[in-house]
Order: sequence, then C-alpha cells, then structure tokens
Amino acid sequence: MIQLKKGVYWVGVIDWNIRSFHGYVTNRGTTYNAYLIVDDKVALVDTVKNAFFPQMLRRIREIINPEEVDFLVSNHTEPDHSGSIREFMKAAKRTELIASEPGLKELRRYYGEDLKGTTIKEKPEVNLGSRTLQFLPVPMVHWPDSMVTYIPEEKLLLSNDAFGQHLATSKRFDDEVDQAVLMQEAKTYYANIVMHLWRPISKALEALKGVKIDMIAPSHGIIWRNHPEKIVDAYRKWVDGVSEPKVVIVYDTMWGSTERVANALLEGIVTEGVEARLYRLRSANNTEIITDILDAKAVLVGSPTLNNGLFPTVASFLTYMKGLRPQKKFAAVFGSYGWGGGAKREAEAMIRAAGIEVMESDLDFNFRPNERELERARGYGRKIASKVVGK
Repeated sequence: MIQLKKGVYWVGVIDWNIRSFHGYVTNRGTTYNAYLIVDDKVALVDTVKNAFFPQMLRRIREIINPEEVDFLVSNHTEPDHSGSIREFMKAAKRTELIASEPGLKELRRYYGEDLKGTTIKEKPEVNLGSRTLQFLPVPMVHWPDSMVTYIPEEKLLLSNDAFGQHLATSKRFDDEVDQAVLMQEAKTYYANIVMHLWRPISKALEALKGVKIDMIAPSHGIIWRNHPEKIVDAYRKWVDGVSEPKVVIVYDTMWGSTERVANALLEGIVTEGVEARLYRLRSANNTEIITDILDAKAVLVGSPTLNNGLFPTVASFLTYMKGLRPQKKFAAVFGSYGWGGGAKREAEAMIRAAGIEVMESDLDFNFRPNERELERARGYGRKIASKVVGK
C-alpha cells in the first residue's frame, strides 16, 4: 500500500514490458497511475489500461470496498487512463463519473453512448469532507478533453499527462530514484509527447503560478514529492524553447556518400569546440533523436536521393519531427544523388513545414564527394558552429 498523503493512495500499475507508445520507444517501460482519496466520501482519479484492471481493483480492495467509491474522475480520455472505466463502474455501482465536457463526449465514443456521467461545468469541484477536489480544464495539454485535479488542502496536483515520464520502477517517488535517469525520461516524454503543444502548456503553467503545490502526481511514472518545482522549472525552460550550443546531425546513407558528408560536417563543428551529436537513422530511433533536438540550437539533415525523393527513413523522421514542431531552431540539409536530385528540396520543404528556419547550403553532391567537396562540408560545419554560439 503506497500513500502519497494521509488517506491519498497510489492504486496504479507498472507496465514493465511495454516498448512502444504511439511510436515513442519506451525502453524503460511505464506506469499507469491512478489515485484513491479516502475521506468522508471517496474518489478515484483516473483508471488504468484495461488489461491491468484486476491489479488496480486488487489494490483498491486492500484499502476499501470498491462499492464505497462515490466519484470516479477521468482527467483524460485516452485508454491508458480510461480503459478500466466500464469495469470499475460495474464494481462500484453507485460511483458518479466526472469528466470535462469534451471528455464525457469522448468517453461515450469509446465506451458507449449509454455511459452516465457529470461534467465539470456542472460540478467544478467536489467536497469529500476534509478535502476538496478542484477540476481545472487544460485543453490540448495533451488532448482537447484534458484536465487536472487539484486538492488544495494537501497542495497536491494530480496532473495527468503533464510532468510525467515513461519509467517503470518499483519505487514511486522522485527522491527514491536516480535523478539523471528521472530527468532524462521526463525530457524524453516532453519532447515526444507534448512538445508541439507548448502554447497550451505555457498557458497552463501561467495558470499554476498562483497555486501552492508541494506534490505533483502525474499519470505516468514517478510522483514528484521532494522538489516538484524542479519539473515545473524544466517545463518552463522547454516551453520557452531554451537551447544549448549544440548541433544534432541526422542522416541515412545508401552507399556511404551521405555518411561521408555527415562526418565532414561533424569534424567542422567540433573543431570549433561546439557539441555535436551524430545519428544514422537505421541505427537510432526517432525518440532519442527528438529528445536531443529539444535543447539543441541546430539540426542538420542528410539524405541520399532515391527515386527522385527522400530516402524512406529520412522521410519518416521528418514526418515525425514535423508533427512535434521543435521551436527556435535552425536547420540545413545535405546529401548525395546519382543522375538526378530531389531529396534536398523535399527535406527543406518538410523542415520549413515544421516551423524551422532553413539555411541555404550547397552540400548536395553527385555520387561520392571528393576531398575538395568534403572540405567544403567541413567549412560549412564551422559556419554552423559559429552561428550556434552567436558569432
């Protein structure tokens, strides 16, 4: 039995084996967090993925008879949080389902139009006795239905998808785990799940400025009880697009020509003392690359031309990046071609569509680049390094 505060319990589950989540590589698994608040009345905030319902129900039964749960709060409709709603309402027949207006509509699309519930417009807060649940809509922090639940008497924010991480561990609190791993997973989560939603997240952070918080309990991963301001400050930095003097080079290659250019660019950058990371797409995954791009100043993308267009792995990566729309970056494109080009033009168009400034470059080489051409690439790398550090 894990207690956040007196009478507030974690009743979620740990998914040790999941390795993919919306195309996001989850090498460290995840958790689906649900929270039980026991007072004069009883509330359950969020549920778990349907396959894990028996585990959640068993945890609740260790604390209280499920039939005594008065309120079931759904902060977010996505099935990793709402997947056990139908089953739980069968076990807790008197429970009242509460969700945002769009949330209730979406829940009915998933679980049937006959699903009964109350919206937070009708019930913006619930008194449990010595505690109050206050419901704050945060649309598009992650879906239109998203909301958070705040318990002012405990200064406890149940933040759903905000401030989470995909991190499976037998520990539940931030001060119990490796801090470097925790912050890396929080960064990865932000970069790959919500980076493109920085505007609504910024508004939500503004709304939280006057709210006293001494614990943040998200729907995935670790609960922030030691210094919750640590993750809030990190989100403020990421929302503002704060970057480091770092360059990420992303490429793929057919016969090694584009790879030669990538390595020459890397040489030019590092000779100027600027940090650079090199990713070949068939040896890396989009998740780790986007995480590195989050706080990088520049992105260099390389592709050979195949069938007058982009190499498939590069096209896939650019589609992924376009959806996440990293802010305050600049980019350049390089590559190689045989009898006809096309990849460079397509890559530049996709990068512009992601809202990223594209620098001009003459780094599209016919077949294998010679030493003179590679030196041109090294010189361009030095130019990128100077721009990154503001020279």
